[in-house]
Amino acid sequence: MTDSTPSRTALDRRFYHLAATETWERFSLHGVKALLTLYLIDHVLVDDSNGVFGLAPARHMLEVLSGPLTPLAFASQLYGLYAALSYLVLPIGGAIGDRVLGRRRAIMLGALLIASGHFCLMREALLLPALALLIVGTGCMKANLAAQVGDLFPVDDGGRGRAFAVYLAFLNIGVMLGPLVCGLLAQQFGWRYGFGAAALGMVVALTIYLGAPPAPAVSTARRTTAQRSVNSGTAVAAIVIVVLAFCAYEQVSNIFLVWIAGHVRLDIAGFAVPPAWFAAADGFFTIMLVALVRWIGTVRARRGYKALTPATVLAVGCGAIAAGFGVLGAAALTGSDSALVPLAALVLLDLGVVFVWPAGLALVTAATPAGKSGTMVGLFYLHGFFANLFVGWVGRFYERIAIAEFWGWHAAIAGVALLLALTLRRGINR
Repeated sequence: MTDSTPSRTALDRRFYHLAATETWERFSLHGVKALLTLYLIDHVLVDDSNGVFGLAPARHMLEVLSGPLTPLAFASQLYGLYAALSYLVLPIGGAIGDRVLGRRRAIMLGALLIASGHFCLMREALLLPALALLIVGTGCMKANLAAQVGDLFPVDDGGRGRAFAVYLAFLNIGVMLGPLVCGLLAQQFGWRYGFGAAALGMVVALTIYLGAPPAPAVSTARRTTAQRSVNSGTAVAAIVIVVLAFCAYEQVSNIFLVWIAGHVRLDIAGFAVPPAWFAAADGFFTIMLVALVRWIGTVRARRGYKALTPATVLAVGCGAIAAGFGVLGAAALTGSDSALVPLAALVLLDLGVVFVWPAGLALVTAATPAGKSGTMVGLFYLHGFFANLFVGWVGRFYERIAIAEFWGWHAAIAGVALLLALTLRRGINR
């Protein structure tokens, strides 16, 4: 956070209200994401005559496109489609916030739709309508919330990237707590209790948002057409790199948890650790790594070292993600079933996210013309659409190929992102 035209206190108060709203939004959505594939495999798809509205036609449509699907393959495809569509609608939601409802009303509508979707998940028969509500609600809420954070800073404010790093830490508090709480409730009392907790989390998010102080006026630096052209190219390059990095990373909420449930010793002193808790560890490690990276940056600055260039930040992050999946591949080759393996992999994967996500979002929001930030942030979040579409599709091969090869595919994709960041470093740094 840095000083600008409005008072520092006014900016800080609004920033932290928005960040806290994001915390509970992520608690809600990631609590459900950590449960969804396991819920489908262990409960919904156990009996073909389960009476879930629209499930049989959805399965038939997917099998027409991809051939016969096992329960795991169908669950992976369904998870991937839900998660991908949640990102595909973000540019539309951002445009609605920019041009139709205004960002505040779009966020309020999105929160209500998401809460309604989670409540519907408590009834198995309403699974698909519930997912539809979550998709539409996420589209209205997510892009507009991040755009409001970007609006707090002039485009030439050097604190923009640091602010989004803090924002990443806040949202990962929700990423950590959602699977932790929802996973435990689902395991101890039943799936509907986990989904109910997610619904209450979204109610808390809406309450915090409604209590946020009004947005202070921030002076924004005007840019020439030529500058916008250069920045648009930078934004596109950053988005492509982020898409590739997250095509690998997003598997941590899908097959990664299935692999843990089947290949990792989860009994600790007689207590069966819920696989969803590893999704909570994902959020915890991200928070710790944000703090560590910021501390290292402060120490380097005090000693007179220059800050890392944006291209270097993106490249280091992509390399860390590739290394994380390399750890999983090595464990599969050696047959290790230690819980330390997925934890070590998560540290590397989350280090990659700590570098890639804030740098990419800061570049994109700084390159956006006034009045279009909601739409552009929505385009940035399309990395989630392509990534989740990919992880759902590639999950079909988990049962068909060697596990080491499966993780090797993900390492290779992150490696391509690394090479692209290095190749485009001149344009990105400019």
